Amino acid sequence: MRKLIGVLAALAATAATLTVGSPASAAPGPDYTQVPDLSGYAAVDPDPYFSLDYKDNGRTFFVTPGGRVCALGSGYAYVGCNGRPGGAPRDAVGVAISGGQEGPYWVPRGTAYSTVPQGWFQPPLLDVGQSITVAGSTCAVSPITVTCVGGPRAFTVAQSWFKFVYPAGDKYHDNNINPKYLPPDQR
Repeated sequence: MRKLIGVLAALAATAATLTVGSPASAAPGPDYTQVPDLSGYAAVDPDPYFSLDYKDNGRTFFVTPGGRVCALGSGYAYVGCNGRPGGAPRDAVGVAISGGQEGPYWVPRGTAYSTVPQGWFQPPLLDVGQSITVAGSTCAVSPITVTCVGGPRAFTVAQSWFKFVYPAGDKYHDNNINPKYLPPDQR
């Protein structure tokens, strides 16, 4: 009888430990695999945003109300924006997705990659609530962020935070910031 009571006590203690401290009871973390749905934004005609300057290599550009400049194209699902949000590496001057196959990656200072026009083209404003789609990439502007999607990848950048999205199991991207720095709706 004493053995039976000991076994039952051990089982009860183990069950209590499993239910109280199990990962299933923890709050889920951010979903870094779900590409944001930008369909609620008003789509603009991309033609006025396309640079005819030879130096810009057939890319499309826009500027946000906050002054961030972004480029889409010239290849399929290539997209990037300039700027360094809070939490980004010190040498970062922008973020980019390459062909929907790699990234989001930070664009380091001193690289040849640029998200701003190289010639005479002045990018038009993409206003809050608007989106633009070019060659498999879509970007949209909210009051505090710009979000761009290229294939199964995306990035959202604000002044003080960022979030990268990529396929589950993927290794071809830079890291996200600690979720505690994300706004509640992004966690």
